[in-house]
Amino acid sequence: METTVLTLTGNFAVKPKSAFTQLVERLFTENAKTVGNQGTLASVIGTCFASMSQTKHTWKRETFRDLLLHLEAQGCYALLRETACINTLANMAAFGNKSVREIRNWEKGAVAAEIQMSSLIRHCFARYEVPEFLETAFYEENKIHMFWYIQLGRGESVLSLKGFPVTFTRKMAHEFQNVPAHYSVAKAIRWAQAKGYGASADMAETIAWSSLNEHFEHEEFWGTVIRFLVKQETLAYNEVQEVLFYIQNQLEANKEYSMKGRNWKTLLKQSGEWHIEYAKRMDALNRADWAPSGISHFGKEVATHEETIQYNIIELISSEALYEEGHEMSHCVAEYEYDCMQGAVAIFSLRKKVSGNTEILATIEIDLYCKSIVQAKAKYNDNISLEAEGILKEWAGKEKLALDYDEYEHGNEAHIPQPAPAVFREYRAERRNDADEINWKWLFYILFALAKICIVLSK
Repeated sequence: METTVLTLTGNFAVKPKSAFTQLVERLFTENAKTVGNQGTLASVIGTCFASMSQTKHTWKRETFRDLLLHLEAQGCYALLRETACINTLANMAAFGNKSVREIRNWEKGAVAAEIQMSSLIRHCFARYEVPEFLETAFYEENKIHMFWYIQLGRGESVLSLKGFPVTFTRKMAHEFQNVPAHYSVAKAIRWAQAKGYGASADMAETIAWSSLNEHFEHEEFWGTVIRFLVKQETLAYNEVQEVLFYIQNQLEANKEYSMKGRNWKTLLKQSGEWHIEYAKRMDALNRADWAPSGISHFGKEVATHEETIQYNIIELISSEALYEEGHEMSHCVAEYEYDCMQGAVAIFSLRKKVSGNTEILATIEIDLYCKSIVQAKAKYNDNISLEAEGILKEWAGKEKLALDYDEYEHGNEAHIPQPAPAVFREYRAERRNDADEINWKWLFYILFALAKICIVLSK
């Protein structure tokens, strides 16, 4: 148990500085070098300080120090233990000269670290209401997105946001304020854009989660694609993905490609035919194989009362394997071929086998430079299930892989099947052996009968 020692100054007892305070003040003062995350709090905080100049814009270092010390004083210990939260504080410090309130006036309310961070961001930068989804900008690295939050927090209009990639109408700007809280910034832009064009809730969601959120180049053309999709009211997500991939390839082949005069049924038919030919070309080319990453495969067998379930995580090490995975899962993993060939990423597939039937639960992307799982997606790029997440985390722990993907949003899904009791497994094994024995008896009987029939017929 830690003992607090007080020293006397005049007539007052002075509490000594905590070890954390001493660490922060030392790192603030010294000219530290970027050392990267070495698994210690000192290395994370030190790296953040090292990225801030001691001679230019010194308010960044001062703001970062003040945030750390005030959070400790408020007892936000869980928040200060999270690397992601420390990096978020450093991002906030980069805009320390734009804060609308004093840091020292913020008080901890909730216990959860995520809610504390959300409250702190609003306290520092928002005099006016800002969409909740935009808070995630401070957890990432795009400073432009962080500045959008600050602009809206000052009361500026969405239409005045600096460096915005899409030309918004007033209706789109209004919808941007109503984007669901769990959306990323890119998804939010596409959602508001679709709603501004009059999309239904379902169609806006489909467009937001489609591959359109991955790029904002050639917006004049892609705006016509979005308007075309909006007119269809409701479309299957996987069909939209396939058609978008087809359109992108047509545009790359012909810069004059246009959506004028097109209808959905014809476009879907053309896309289907093109995808068949594309698959044939990929098979014929057999373009590339690459060396395994060195990360081990994973296998697990779970016996329940009804059946035996096998889970396997395997690495995909060819263009053909990537294409088949993408076709089965209705996503664009095939586009990661070049990164795999360069050794930058590795793609794995989590598969479940029951009664001879195999189902792909997740496609997994690993950043090989930082040994981190950066994506884990189910079919149609959905978040993976709770069942898949349990297997994935077990494998990640075994292979010492960091987790940096969008985790499953827990709902009512059943957990991973639990193994049957040992007694039941032994009983089932005996029954299986008995069944095998009976099968052999019947086989010999049938063969004997057939031989006898042949002899009779030959006479």
